[in-house]
Amino acid sequence: MSDVTARADRRGLKLRDVRRLLEGVIPPSMCSVAADGMPHVNYLSHVEYVDDEHVALTYQFLNRARANVLATGRVAVSVEDPVTGVSVLLQLRYERTDTEGPVFERLRAKLAGIAAQTGMERVFLLRGADVYRVESLRKLDPACPLPALQPRCDLAAGVRALSERLSEAPDLHGLLQAFIDGLRHELRIGHAIVWLLDERRQGLYTLASLGYEQAGSGSELPLAEAGLAGVALRENVPIRIGHMSQMYRYGLSWRTRAEQLGLQAAMADTIPLPGLATPCSQLAVPLRARGRAVGVLLVESERDQFFGYDDEDALAAVGAQLAQGLAALGAQELEAVPAVPAAPAASAAAGEVLRVRHYPRDHSVFVNDQYLIKGVAGAIIAKLVRDQIDTGRQGFSTRELRLAGDDLRLPEVQDNLGVRLLLLERRLAERDVGLRIERSGRGQYRLVARGPLRLVVEGPG
Repeated sequence: MSDVTARADRRGLKLRDVRRLLEGVIPPSMCSVAADGMPHVNYLSHVEYVDDEHVALTYQFLNRARANVLATGRVAVSVEDPVTGVSVLLQLRYERTDTEGPVFERLRAKLAGIAAQTGMERVFLLRGADVYRVESLRKLDPACPLPALQPRCDLAAGVRALSERLSEAPDLHGLLQAFIDGLRHELRIGHAIVWLLDERRQGLYTLASLGYEQAGSGSELPLAEAGLAGVALRENVPIRIGHMSQMYRYGLSWRTRAEQLGLQAAMADTIPLPGLATPCSQLAVPLRARGRAVGVLLVESERDQFFGYDDEDALAAVGAQLAQGLAALGAQELEAVPAVPAAPAASAAAGEVLRVRHYPRDHSVFVNDQYLIKGVAGAIIAKLVRDQIDTGRQGFSTRELRLAGDDLRLPEVQDNLGVRLLLLERRLAERDVGLRIERSGRGQYRLVARGPLRLVVEGPG
C-alpha cells in the first residue's frame, strides 16, 4: 500500500471519494511557494483525476505559479463541494509535464469546453498537463460530512443488468438492440451513438443511435471532424466534458460551410448525422476488441455536468462487452455453414421497377434517385442486386461475400462483415426504398425486392 493510500485510509477519505469535487463547478485554488518562501495563490479551471494517487493540472501560462512549481515541486490545492461547501485540501508533489497522450488530451478537451463558457477560447491555450502525486488529502473541517450525491440510477445494478442482456444476445441484431435498450432503461441515458471505425477510409460510420429524430444509420464522419469521439478513439481513453465548446462538438461544420457556399447539391449523397444541436455534456468511450480499435460510443445530454466519473467506469465496462460481442458474433457469421439451395427470386412483375444506380468510384448507391449508402455497404448492396438480376436468386452467405472481398474493398484485417450487413439491414429499414435484407440462418441472408430490379452503373470504378 502506498503512503498516500495509507494516510487516506486512516482518515477514511480517499482521492476517489472526492473526484466530483475536482470538476471545477467551484474553481479550485492552488497555493505555490517560491524558493524564498513567498506564497502565491491562483485559481484553476479544474483538477483532472488521473488515478488513485495522481492528479493533473493545466499548464497554460509562463507565470509565477509555474516558476514556483519548477523551483520547489510542491503545491497545495483546495477543492470545494458545490452542494455542502465542504473544502478538501490536497498536498501535491510535481512529477512531470505531459505535452501529448491521454492525460493531455483529456485536459485539452475539458479546457476548451470551459473556455467556451467564458469567451476565452483564444486565451486558454494548453501548453502541457502537469502531473502531481497526491501526498495527502484532508477535509479542512473534519466535523463536516461529505455526502455522496444521489445518482440518477444505480449504475452498478444497471451495468449488471445490461451485461446480462448482452450475454444473452443470440446474434448481432440482438446484441445491438440489447445495448441500446440497456442504455435507455438500465443506465437512464437518453442520447447515444455507436460509431464503428472504418480504418481504410479513416472515418467513423453510425451503426446505431438512441434518442434522435434522425437515426442516421450508415452516416459517415471523418476522424478529423469527430471531435471528442475522435480524440477518445485515438488516445484509447474515455473523455468527458460537462461544458461543450464548438471545437469539440463532432458534427457538421463542413456541412454548414458548404451551405454558406451554396453547395447543397454536393451534399445530396450524405446521410444526416444523429446528434443534439446544442449538447452541454458529452462522454466518449473507445470500443476495443482483441487489442484493436472497433469504434467509439458517444453519449450526450442537454444538461451541464450530466455525466460523472462513475459513468466513465460504467460505460467503459459495457462498451468493452459490446465490442467483444461485435467481434465474436461477427466472426461466427463467417464460420462454415451448410450449403442451402438458393431460392429463386419471387416474381416482381407486379411491383414498381427499382432503379438502382451504383457509382463504383466510392460505391455510392441510389434507389429510384434516393440516396441510400456508400462505401463497403454500398459495394455489398450493388453486388447483391447484380447477382439477383444475373442469377435470379435472393439468397447469399457471408462466406460468399468474404470471398469477393477484393471487389467489395473489404480490408484484409477486421472487415466486420457481419456488422456491416447489420448496418445495411438497418439502413434499408430506415429508408424503406423497396429493398430489405432478411436473415435465413447462420451466415445466410436474403435480399428481398418489392419490384423488379434494374442496375445502372455510373462512371468508371
